[in-house]
Amino acid sequence: MFTFLVTQSLNNRLLVLALSLALVLTGAYAVTRLPVDVLPDLNRPTVTIMSEAEGLAPAEVEQLVTFPLETAMNGLP
Repeated sequence: MFTFLVTQSLNNRLLVLALSLALVLTGAYAVTRLPVDVLPDLNRPTVTIMSEAEGLAPAEVEQLVTFPLETAMNGLP
């Protein structure tokens, strides 16, 4: 089977070259259409936490709830 394939390829050189050129052009077209980012996104993901505390003023919520949450979560991966 391999001998037949090689023999036919040698006999039909123009067909083999045309198919090779078609594959190269198809590959080049596919490479230009790939959505690849050259530089990765280096920003760390952010998390939004909404805190509520009934009966407290906004300044007290900031001081007693939000600030301790922020300090506890600061530096987590």
